[in-house]
Formats: sequence, structure tokens, C-alpha cells
Amino acid sequence: MKNSNQNLHKKLAHELINISKKSALEIMKIYDTNFEINYKKDKSPVTEADRISEDIILHEISKIEPGVDLISEEKYFEEENKIKSNCFFLIDPIDGTREFIKKNGEFTINIALVENNKPVLGVINAPAFNDIYFSYNNLKSYKLSNNNDAIEIRTRQHAKTEVMFHSRSIPSKKMQGIIDQYGINQIKPCGSALKFGLLAEGLADLYIRLEPCYEWDTAAGQVILEGAGGAFFDINLNEFDYNKPNFLNSDGFVSLANIRQKEFLLK
Repeated sequence: MKNSNQNLHKKLAHELINISKKSALEIMKIYDTNFEINYKKDKSPVTEADRISEDIILHEISKIEPGVDLISEEKYFEEENKIKSNCFFLIDPIDGTREFIKKNGEFTINIALVENNKPVLGVINAPAFNDIYFSYNNLKSYKLSNNNDAIEIRTRQHAKTEVMFHSRSIPSKKMQGIIDQYGINQIKPCGSALKFGLLAEGLADLYIRLEPCYEWDTAAGQVILEGAGGAFFDINLNEFDYNKPNFLNSDGFVSLANIRQKEFLLK
């Protein structure tokens, strides 16, 4: 049964990759224009690209997985859908809309499958860079670049915490205490869930967020990071659950290149 589920997840992962490519194609058409910027109730920006990407993804997933619950950022804030089963998709049609607006390329399409409140499959597409990160189990993660064959990626495996990714558009005054406490000597600013992909391929030691965010921001990234040898926790270094009220991560999270770093941080 386990191998059967893994084969189903593998097939689904490749279907979701193709769906993300359809979305990416339309997103990039808008990216190269002088598009209009609107703002949601929480003052965060939204563009036509967010809406079009979401429509494509929801429509295409509904064709291959009819009846499965779909929680997607823009639709959720309009409808506040609830989960009716222990299996659902979490979707961010454009993660890093601020970066999309700045046209620096650091935005992603995030699609994750959650079962029993744990993400088990994840796809992160970075359209501007022609990179796709994905994983369909907790043992391996992969990267597709420029339509070449997928290559397996692995995180750094030493216990050091010297190089950290940090949000480019959401600065944190509290982060300086973390930097000083753990001896971090290099900060790499980057937008969106792209940080999870870069961490998974061994380009830093950790990524910590102290501000609230939503589960569609982290689910795909968690699967990819863990499949590549990393670890993901809530801000207190406890297990991270999904399907929380309003799908809100109220306290941030800790992403590590490997589990050995957890012991170092606890000390």
C-alpha cells in the first residue's frame, strides 16, 4: 500500500508540475506588461496575474482530482472555505506578489497536497528562472531547470548555522537578536517560497521567519525541504501542523538544512 501511494503521488506530482507550467506561461505574459496593482483588505498587493494563475490551477486540479478540497489564497479570502476531509490541496497562485511587482523574478507558484494535517507532496515553480522544485515523499527532492531532466537535490549536512535566508520585502527588527544569538554571519535576502528551494539545494543553512504567514506559503516548501534532508518546525522548534484556524501560522517558523541543527539551536 505504501509503494502504491508513492506511485500515485509521483504521478500526481508530475501532473501538478504541468499545471504549474500552464499557470507560469500566463503569469509571464502579464509580468512583461504594465499591469494594474490592487490591494486587499490586509493592504497586501494583488494583480491580475494572481487571479489568472489561481483560476488555471483550480480548474486543472479539479479535472484530475474531482471532489478534493482546494484551499487557495485569493479564493479563501473571498469565501473562507472549510475542509471537509483529511485530504486537501493548499495553493498559492503567486507567492511573492511584491517581488512580481518589482520584477526581480523572486516569486513562485506553490501547490501542496496535505493528508492528515501534514504536507506530503509539494511543487514550487519559479517562472522567471525556469526552475521547478518538487517532492512526492519525505526521502528525495528534485529540481527541474530549463526543461532539462530532473536532478536530485540535497541540503547542507553540517551542524553550522552561518548562512541564513531572509525575506526581501518583509524586514524584521526582531531578527537581529536571532542573528546575534546563533552566530549567523551571512544574510541572503530573497523573496517568496523560492527560499525553500534554494535551502533544499544547499545554498544556505537556515531560513527563519518571525512574522505570521499562511499555510499555503509553507506547505510545498516543507515537503521539498524535508525530502532534501532538511527539517521544518514552528517557531518553538515543535512539530508543525496544518489545517489550523484560518490556515494561519501566527508565530512564524524555523527551516533548517538538517535535523542536527535543531540540537545546536536548542543549546
